[in-house]
Amino acid sequence: MAKKEVWQGNEALSESALRAGCRFFAGYPITPQTEITEYLAKRMPQLEGRVFLQGESELASINMVYGASAIGARAMTATSGQGLALMAEGLSQLSDAGVPAVVVDVMRAGPGNGGTESSQGDYSFVSGSLGHGGFKAFIFGPSTVQETADMVYDAFDIADKYRVVVAILIDGMLGHLIEAVELKPFRDMDSLPFRQWAEKNDPTGPKVHWCMGPNWEQHARDVAAMYESWSELAQVDEFMMDDAEYVVTAWGTCARCCKTAIRALRAEGYKVGMIRPKTIFPFPKQSFAALDEGKVKQIINFENAIPEQFLVDVKAALAEARKDIPIVSYTHGMGTCFTADEIEAKLREVVK
Repeated sequence: MAKKEVWQGNEALSESALRAGCRFFAGYPITPQTEITEYLAKRMPQLEGRVFLQGESELASINMVYGASAIGARAMTATSGQGLALMAEGLSQLSDAGVPAVVVDVMRAGPGNGGTESSQGDYSFVSGSLGHGGFKAFIFGPSTVQETADMVYDAFDIADKYRVVVAILIDGMLGHLIEAVELKPFRDMDSLPFRQWAEKNDPTGPKVHWCMGPNWEQHARDVAAMYESWSELAQVDEFMMDDAEYVVTAWGTCARCCKTAIRALRAEGYKVGMIRPKTIFPFPKQSFAALDEGKVKQIINFENAIPEQFLVDVKAALAEARKDIPIVSYTHGMGTCFTADEIEAKLREVVK
């Protein structure tokens, strides 16, 4: 049986990134992400061929990641909402050039300076378009420390294969949560796939100024088609959905509390289940398309964001599938988060 170890979320993510082959990290401290920067500052010098740099700002950090990735290094940065706003131009340039990178957003509350409390308030910012020009990132939304570690390990492969930005979207609660985790092994750095284009100066590699050429629109169409193809890569957790008459929709840490509440209601005979997207983009539309309007009486959405953001994608998936199922939504925001007891009480109001 594989050995499990106790890890904090931010540190498990960091160690997993190194095991996945991350050679370069540049970042700037910001609560609640700082443990990632601190861990990698200590750990990367212990490993051969790894480089850690603390940028003078988030703007500097993302451009360092751009440079390192463009010459073939698996590169990552991490920040929170305010820092991500400063990185938006660099992320857009990465997309423009087809240069892969992994970016971690450990969300905190509110717009502007906001607060340091946990929140899911960056959902629309990250999932809509992580920069100008309408480009998309492939986005993971884990709800456990184990999922966080596994997803960042896989994120580098997806980034390299499609030459895109891959985002890991967690909140301060998950970043600081401590759980037993089984980390994947170190990769053989010499056998990592997909990066031959950088090492050999392959002409099919990054095109930093493709938008200035004659095939600008065709390139944009090709990118849009790539996004459509990602629908096959959507990941979802369908929890107790086989006979569900009441369907909870939630993601991330909020979904953890929902599971506890659902188990309590199931023990009393109420047929409650949950659809939890594990990838935010691509969104698991197929799970919503499969809902039976004759069986499902109500959809109950929970999220730690005001106004609702995740709910917009839920409604869009239902509309696309032409499913007419009533929806009620409950929210917290600005750093206040749902508890399992509160979710259980809300569910009781609905099912009774």
